[in-house]
Amino acid sequence: MLTLGACSDQEETKSEENTAPETTEETAGENTPTESALELPEQKDVVVVVNEEEILGKVYNSVARQLESSLTAQGQDVSEDENAALVKEQALSVLIGNKVILQDAAKKGYQADEKIVEERLEELKSQFESTEVMDKALKETGFTLADMEVQLREQSIYEQYVAEEVTAGEVTDEEVKTAYDGFAETSEEEAPAFEEMEPTIRTSLEEQKTQEAVVVQIEELKKTAEIEVNI
Repeated sequence: MLTLGACSDQEETKSEENTAPETTEETAGENTPTESALELPEQKDVVVVVNEEEILGKVYNSVARQLESSLTAQGQDVSEDENAALVKEQALSVLIGNKVILQDAAKKGYQADEKIVEERLEELKSQFESTEVMDKALKETGFTLADMEVQLREQSIYEQYVAEEVTAGEVTDEEVKTAYDGFAETSEEEAPAFEEMEPTIRTSLEEQKTQEAVVVQIEELKKTAEIEVNI
């Protein structure tokens, strides 16, 4: 429901899923399984402590179920021990990564853009037929609308921090052309012209490099962080 953050580059899924550093924007409208095949903690259990800040089971469960949904959609059986362990490892990586980023952002004085938060909150509300339906959907996962506002503020702070504090490598014309050639060679249909695809490919590569830079930043922050995992 809530959050996906950066996964380590050593923690790729079997399907080579793109583990882009997102933040806390996933909503209760996300297509997560009704019944989970995972062993999940209780909503109020403290699953991780990062620099004395607790992360509860309800947040862990939200991330784990997003990962479960993604793997299930790709034909992976999450009830298998190996896949279940992968989900757990990546969910913890997401939570810890997001937390150390947000903690560093707080130290450096970053604040949420309240206008953007309000717009996204209204967008969230619009996904439901009524307030009652929304409250019920949130309640089932242990969250409230106030929790969602907090998550949206964190998302805004995270985005500002990445934009200002994370330096990604520049995408070269050669990298774009190489990526296009690789796509054209593997495509079952005739690929569109390079000029047509160039902007999309360049944007994708820029996002990939930003993701990689965020992972590096997280690993640096984790070196001085006190992290206690309880599951």
